Amino acid sequence: MDRVREGEWVLLWGGPDANYLSEYRPGKAVHSHRGIIHLPEDLLWGQALISSTGRVFYVIRPSNADFVLRLRRKTNIFYPKDMGLVLMYTDFQPTSRVIEVGSGSGAMATVLTRLIVPPGKLYSYDVNPRHQRVARENVAKYGKPENVVWHVRDVAECGFWEREADIVIIDVPEPWAIVPHAYRSLKGGGFLVSASPNVEQVKETRRVMNELGFFGIRTVELLMRDWHIREVGCRPDHRMQGHTLFYTFGRKVIEKVQKTTTVK
Repeated sequence: MDRVREGEWVLLWGGPDANYLSEYRPGKAVHSHRGIIHLPEDLLWGQALISSTGRVFYVIRPSNADFVLRLRRKTNIFYPKDMGLVLMYTDFQPTSRVIEVGSGSGAMATVLTRLIVPPGKLYSYDVNPRHQRVARENVAKYGKPENVVWHVRDVAECGFWEREADIVIIDVPEPWAIVPHAYRSLKGGGFLVSASPNVEQVKETRRVMNELGFFGIRTVELLMRDWHIREVGCRPDHRMQGHTLFYTFGRKVIEKVQKTTTVK
């Protein structure tokens, strides 16, 4: 039997309208609008608990998305649907050295610190110390703070401290101002990711990326919609996660060669 260790986060699942994230402490009472759930000694993953009102709650492991959607927010965040793009369209590995500019509320930092292992490290920059304070608190609560180094710094003016990074993630209003600094800090073949809500930002960012020597540049948008699956009358949900951000990806080349025409 796989027991829950004290201090681990559990998701108490009582249905789509009643699911609660809680840190496990034996004897803890979790109050909900579906009754009080008492966490016993020797709690097992997958165990069913009955609340004081008779509602059944299952003890399950939280996903990374469960943490992200419960973060305290000071700014807009990377949504789970978008984070998958960043991980899959780069060469992210647990030992990667990743730089992000725009700590925001710490959504990306929370997930990355949960995935990174030494000697990998996340270096998170923000010009606003109040925003970064919220990010620090969220990572301390839900992530692994030992895997991140925090910097309060105007990267557009001063650049990054680090060099030979595997990935740079930009989430600021003027990403094109960061691109030259990202180029200097990336290793050859390293990945640049820029997240922007407006296509005008994308156009200017791509112009600078092209000039500096990034290749394989592509911009994508991800729309996600749940479906109702039942015996009769399957249909898509009326609501969906529509446009959040445009994501532009590129890879650094250390030497940009002009195309030549072959004369036969």
